[in-house]
Amino acid sequence: MRDLNHLDVNTLTRPRIWAIGGGKGGVGKSVITANMAIRLAQMGKRCVAMDVDLGGANLHTVIGMPSPDYTLTDFIRKKVDNLRDVMTPTPVPNLWIISGSKALMDMANPKYTQKEKMIRHLSLLDVDHVLLDLGSGSGFNILDFFLIAQEGILVILPEPTSVENAYHFIKAAFYRKLKRATKKSGVAEAVDRAMEEKVARGIQSPRTLIRNVLEINPEAGLALQKEASRFRPSIIVNQIRRLDERDLGKDISIACHDYFGIDVKFLGSIDEDDCVRQAIKLKKPVMDAFPGCPFSQSIQSIVNNLFIGQEAWFGT
Repeated sequence: MRDLNHLDVNTLTRPRIWAIGGGKGGVGKSVITANMAIRLAQMGKRCVAMDVDLGGANLHTVIGMPSPDYTLTDFIRKKVDNLRDVMTPTPVPNLWIISGSKALMDMANPKYTQKEKMIRHLSLLDVDHVLLDLGSGSGFNILDFFLIAQEGILVILPEPTSVENAYHFIKAAFYRKLKRATKKSGVAEAVDRAMEEKVARGIQSPRTLIRNVLEINPEAGLALQKEASRFRPSIIVNQIRRLDERDLGKDISIACHDYFGIDVKFLGSIDEDDCVRQAIKLKKPVMDAFPGCPFSQSIQSIVNNLFIGQEAWFGT
């Protein structure tokens, strides 16, 4: 079976793809995705919020609108030819939604060809940004959408299970990223040799694996290093309740650097805010219902942080 290597993020120059995952359900990724998209739209960016969680799509509800007449289901079922045909305007200027609602049970995990078609069509959308609200877990489909994004963001709760799932997600995504390099000549053989000598070489992490492959086959090691350097996920810690939980994002970032040898950017934390629950009950986005609340201010700060030093990337 083919992989998605030919759909590298560098080929998706416009729109810029953001993928928001969580490793598990209930971490608030849909609320964060919707409100980040609204913030971008308020900044004059033409955005699409796309619900890739076909097993539990609710992004339209968080944005504050009924289920659109045309959804991702129509595109997958070939009732429409192009992904742009299921773009539905939202009440927010500059923002459209591609809803994942009305999906049948067998569509929760799209086939490879369906996934490839969706990814290919993303690059054809005439907007500045597409924000993907991913499903929970770390299945291959979710990982592939995460890896084609220029901005891969994990939402984490300050709870042991959420942190554990986040590490699992990062590890699974990182190894899937490295697997692309093993298709190059000599890389798989060097990796196999290193793993056969794992104990003698003291290989205990992906970081030490790459270092040993460099010793065995410098060219293969450089190929692994290149793929690893392209993996730069970010994290948001949501629903902070205590002061000491504010350090969690930095701690995870340091741990990932020590174990994986990768840079994980901590975008910021979001305090628990009752305005979020109130907005959902009102069927309105938080940024619209309570623009001055702590949650809305945190979203603005996080989006601004993503833009720092990246003006050229975003076309500003």
